[in-house]
Amino acid sequence: MELIGVRRFLRRVLSPEQRRVIKFLVVGASGVPVNLGVVWATTRLLSPAMLAGARDRLAEAFGVPAMTAMGLRDIVAYGLGIVVSILTNFLLNNFWTWGDRVAGDDRGRFFRRLVKFYLVSSLAAGVQLVTSSGVSALVRGNAFFNRVIEGDFRIYHAFAPMVGILAGMTINFVINNWWTFRRRS
Repeated sequence: MELIGVRRFLRRVLSPEQRRVIKFLVVGASGVPVNLGVVWATTRLLSPAMLAGARDRLAEAFGVPAMTAMGLRDIVAYGLGIVVSILTNFLLNNFWTWGDRVAGDDRGRFFRRLVKFYLVSSLAAGVQLVTSSGVSALVRGNAFFNRVIEGDFRIYHAFAPMVGILAGMTINFVINNWWTFRRRS
């Protein structure tokens, strides 16, 4: 079935809000390779040795002596992946998922939506980061999850963020649909 036929079929059988959810999921799915690409690049460019001093200061300040430099590097990588993927997801959601609600808006509204989106996504990202870091810590010692994919990038570097992404997705859609991209009266 060609793409145009699929679009017509979906328009016929799904409500506008159901199609919006599908668009949101497609955008979210597009954010996964962005997120994982940033995690991969960070693990390639930022060696654990570069973070040893910062790790020691953080461990002392927060009383986390068991934190490894590799663990800190992973948290930095996951955080950067989240920040970059939030931006790309906002742009796609703004112009495609909720484009019907924001068409013709001025720059001021665009930037207000961007701030709201980051606030909502930060809540979801907090859930994602805690989940990713927790899953990473739980599975890092497992032989399967610790297998090298490439360089120092291991299976758990891909698995943990994907679990975190799933955890934050529902929060993100519901609040952004209700608040960030609300219908104008």
